[in-house]
Amino acid sequence: MTHVCITVDIEFSIGGAFAAPNRNLPIGESAVACVADGREHGLGFILETLRSFGLTATFFVEALNYCYFGDRPMAAIAERIMKEGHDVQLHLHPCWLSFRDPQWKTRIAHDRPNDSCAGRSDAELDEMVLLGLDAFRRWGIPRPTALRTGNMQVDRAVYRAMARHNFRASSNVARAIVRPPDSELQLLGGRYLVEGILELPVLTYKDLAIGGWEHEHALTITGCSSRETEFLLEGAYAAGLDPVVVLTHCFEFINRRHDRFTKVRPHRANQRRLVKLCRFVAEHPHKFSATPISRVALDRETEPSHANISLRVPLWTALGRMAEAQLNDRFYAR
Repeated sequence: MTHVCITVDIEFSIGGAFAAPNRNLPIGESAVACVADGREHGLGFILETLRSFGLTATFFVEALNYCYFGDRPMAAIAERIMKEGHDVQLHLHPCWLSFRDPQWKTRIAHDRPNDSCAGRSDAELDEMVLLGLDAFRRWGIPRPTALRTGNMQVDRAVYRAMARHNFRASSNVARAIVRPPDSELQLLGGRYLVEGILELPVLTYKDLAIGGWEHEHALTITGCSSRETEFLLEGAYAAGLDPVVVLTHCFEFINRRHDRFTKVRPHRANQRRLVKLCRFVAEHPHKFSATPISRVALDRETEPSHANISLRVPLWTALGRMAEAQLNDRFYAR
């Protein structure tokens, strides 16, 4: 059995506020709901799709946004996800801490916000984690046991901080998106122990090869065709690679002109991809199980892997994805 961890990052948008603070302000619930034509094409669509196939996913809910929005907006979203029976875990984007300063508009002109959890001191990491845990407590959400850093930026200090605060698991690595400087963290997929924390990387695979050059790609809804995803799941099952972690965000299911979430249209290609992924997993229960990350972390029967297994897809599947993206950009995103 190969566990498929569908992971969704739930986060509000800075909305260009750091680039033009006198013109733009952060965007809250609309960046998660992604409403078009009176329907939620973000969170609502994701929850409806998972429900229709009886699957459970992990939602990494960003907690530090309360520094700008207060508790109520994200608390209501987290509660909604939890009531649907899904796994609610912690997500941290440190840039939101900038809003603790009432003079943030003046300050960011000479002190640019840092949105990376990597390169931080132990004291900074402890503060971020504790603020996130305290937010979950105030929201009435069970204490998280897993964490994902913003932008997939991570170093060993992050794992040590997680261990200090009794986390069990993380999904901080997506090598094809952000390659950690530490070569031992450049993981492709599966499960590994890092500083006592079970790391479950977003799957990275090879999609193109020219001569000795190979291109790596991450398994995301917005970045992978359905054929690629199904090929990778079958490849992981055959190779004994477990789990397979898939990454997505609410805003990937809409087309939008800019970061203000206006003139929104459904992203039909990405919506079809999520539906096909869920259907494929549901129709092959002897091979695949949609499993929350917290449940994978509790599974003591499967030891962490020591083999960085590399999967690849046929060229034609990658070319199909590129053609689909061109069609979306040319005809559907306008």
